[in-house]
Amino acid sequence: MIIIGLAVSLPAAADRHKESRSNRQKAVTVCNDYRVKNRLPCFVSRNRCPLGFEVLERFNQAPGAEYMACRDLRHERPATLQQKSAVNDKRQRLLQQFDQLVERAVETQLGETVNIPESTLNKLSTFFSQISLEKITIHRSRAISKGCFNDCQKIYCSADEPIESWVEADAKRISTKLLIQVAHAERCEIQGGRERYITNWLRDLPASLLDELKQESHYDATKIRYAKYIEAHARNRAKSVCRRMLCSE
Repeated sequence: MIIIGLAVSLPAAADRHKESRSNRQKAVTVCNDYRVKNRLPCFVSRNRCPLGFEVLERFNQAPGAEYMACRDLRHERPATLQQKSAVNDKRQRLLQQFDQLVERAVETQLGETVNIPESTLNKLSTFFSQISLEKITIHRSRAISKGCFNDCQKIYCSADEPIESWVEADAKRISTKLLIQVAHAERCEIQGGRERYITNWLRDLPASLLDELKQESHYDATKIRYAKYIEAHARNRAKSVCRRMLCSE
């Protein structure tokens, strides 16, 4: 009689286990689909959904244990997603406007492209070993009324900038202005290239600058605004180099 009782009870236990797996598997399938479609977290839970999650779908087919698919509550914050989308749109717009600044500078280049001399490259290589210094070029443009701006490995300056002193062969002192531009070029290369650098760090191109660009008149490069962090980083990088070698303005 005992043997018969065991034989009868085993299939019943197996059936319950089978139903339990079935409910769980359904919840797993729902979560997998939700993750792929929404790119948001989803958890399978037996008792209740964790904090920050809600029931997406519940499976309680008897006699198995109940399981539920729990989705991230962030799906109910469309305003946040719209805000992120607006930020991305602004970054893309700034990138397009920056491209126009560069194009204008290239179209109105004055003289030949200038390279950093080998003697200076040898000195800088100690401090900027992660980038290709020899690829950095300096360009004068009549479209720029004041200052310089950096387009990763290309530096664009107004006609008034004394870039000859930056690239003087065997110079005893290195220009701090050149070091700041090289620091920007370094950050650009390290952080994954031009587009990523600009969209991450370019903050503002004032309306006055864009008006100057639209009217094809001279524009002030000092109005280009990057994030304070990246500007401070470039200045501090230059100061760090100048503590170990002679520099000029």
